[in-house]
Amino acid sequence: MTAEKTGNDALITRYRGLICDLDGVVYRGSSAVPHAVETLNRVTARGTPVVFATNNASRPPEEVSEHLRGLGVAPRGWSVVTSSQAAAAHLAERLGRGTPVFAVGGPGVARALTEAGLTPVRVADLDGTPVEAVVQGLGTDVTWRELAAVGRLADAGATWVATNVDLTLPTPYGRAPGNGALVALVRTATSASPHVVGKPRAALFDLARHRLGTVHSETLVCGDLLDTDIEGANSAGLDSLLVLSGASRLRDLACAEPSARPTYVTADLSGLLAPGRPLRAVSSELTPDALSRMPNAVGDDELLRSVVTTAWAVHDAGRAVSDDDDLWEKIEQQLGLGPV
Repeated sequence: MTAEKTGNDALITRYRGLICDLDGVVYRGSSAVPHAVETLNRVTARGTPVVFATNNASRPPEEVSEHLRGLGVAPRGWSVVTSSQAAAAHLAERLGRGTPVFAVGGPGVARALTEAGLTPVRVADLDGTPVEAVVQGLGTDVTWRELAAVGRLADAGATWVATNVDLTLPTPYGRAPGNGALVALVRTATSASPHVVGKPRAALFDLARHRLGTVHSETLVCGDLLDTDIEGANSAGLDSLLVLSGASRLRDLACAEPSARPTYVTADLSGLLAPGRPLRAVSSELTPDALSRMPNAVGDDELLRSVVTTAWAVHDAGRAVSDDDDLWEKIEQQLGLGPV
């Protein structure tokens, strides 16, 4: 449910806690996204806690925290939760303390299992240690032997938990196969299916909200991906802010299905400090001529909302949204939404 408070107050003042994605929202690789660090520091300084929730299971929270502090994020008022922790929490509720669990992925997977009171088992120790569950997360050194063991154990009845099923992940060199690609590879050799805990499933959002200590209506999710951050927020019953500083572009948002539509949209995280208005579909025609006139008719924020809500109305009426690439590029340039 969208918060009732409106007017000229900053958007973040309508909420008591923020769940924030990282890649494309706070940083891109080793560099901070413009305006992200100063915005987050102002948000936490005013007393609004932030939980950074990431699908990337390879790094433990301490390593992610060090990265954030290195970018200049103030040391207090925030914490990090990962999909590895969500996977470990899911199993800890169902298995006895100390239960052996096959851990596949980077150091973050084994660390999360240990902190949850479970015993991570690596592939070299499987022959002498029976396990009741498998957690499959991303890691740069995941091997064929590990993937084959996941399928074998899942077929034998072990609980198979996937930290997330993102098919790709961003790197400094472009997109690379994500954990979802490795999960799909295992599924070609097994009849089992994994239980997924990462975005867009609700488990990671629930864990982050528990860390914040907020109810649904007091919590805002901020992310850059429509099919994980925003769709996940909607499935968890939370309001959301899409930032266009990452993977999703304006045209993607204009063509989004209702399940992946955010409550608010902004160019970057600085929108948290602006008086954001909820997006509501309007009845209007979205033609190339109409779109080309919008930049001269309204301010940047209002233009952004107008383009998106008009496109939604056109889409929902079963009509095609403009596919003129030059037009979308022109609107993004007008709004300062250059390519990532």
